[in-house]
Amino acid sequence: MRIADGNKIDLKAPVGGFTKDVPVKYGSLIVVPNYSGPEGQVVSCTHRGLFDGPIKAGDTPSFDSEPAYYHAGEFTKTAPTADGSVKVPVGVFTDNGVLLTGVLV
Repeated sequence: MRIADGNKIDLKAPVGGFTKDVPVKYGSLIVVPNYSGPEGQVVSCTHRGLFDGPIKAGDTPSFDSEPAYYHAGEFTKTAPTADGSVKVPVGVFTDNGVLLTGVLV
């Protein structure tokens, strides 16, 4: 039985809540909340699709499918190296945005 189209998932907002359009590492996924919600509220989030940011200040991605990484609420073309960072690409820079692939991190 199909539950959803596979691009969105309803999640309980973590400590600090969700902020609309600000990517979050939620367990093993990078998700983008579709609206803001306080801690504990169930919020619809997207984990695959094309997003126009936020892109780390100073990055100049070429948008030709170069790897996109996630660090501190932003997408970046530089692979983060700090402990606790997502060290695998979460998508690619394309069409002036980031195409999230739904990869587990």
